[in-house]
Amino acid sequence: MGSPWIAEAEKQETTVVKVWPIGPIRFRKIMAIEVIIRGIRGATVVDFHGRLDMHSRWHVKAIINQCCHTEEEHLILNLKGLTFVDSAGLGLLVLCSYQFKELRRRITWIQPQGYVGELLQNLQINELISVCQSEQDALSAVSPS
Repeated sequence: MGSPWIAEAEKQETTVVKVWPIGPIRFRKIMAIEVIIRGIRGATVVDFHGRLDMHSRWHVKAIINQCCHTEEEHLILNLKGLTFVDSAGLGLLVLCSYQFKELRRRITWIQPQGYVGELLQNLQINELISVCQSEQDALSAVSPS
């Protein structure tokens, strides 16, 4: 049985490049993180679904590092599907974002929902990293000079 997120991406006429289901790790009863990479209108979108924590961060880091080597212009991290993030996971996202900016490329986060969204608002992440409300907003946003 396929992932509902893959089916949704296929409906949106995007190309699903790779899917990495990750977890459970160390036999803990945790929700796995699923990462979907797809290309859409001049950007690479990385969809996250599930938990981003200290156990899954290394897998996610490898995926984002690969995007740093292959994506030439705009990387969009779609965080709407994240249900949990701990300090290690959030730190990874911030460091990867700065790494991408150092390569003089554009990176945008899509605002997550629920607990993760509240956390990003409380930490005022949008002052450091471009955060949009939707994928459409991220695609149409003008690159800062």
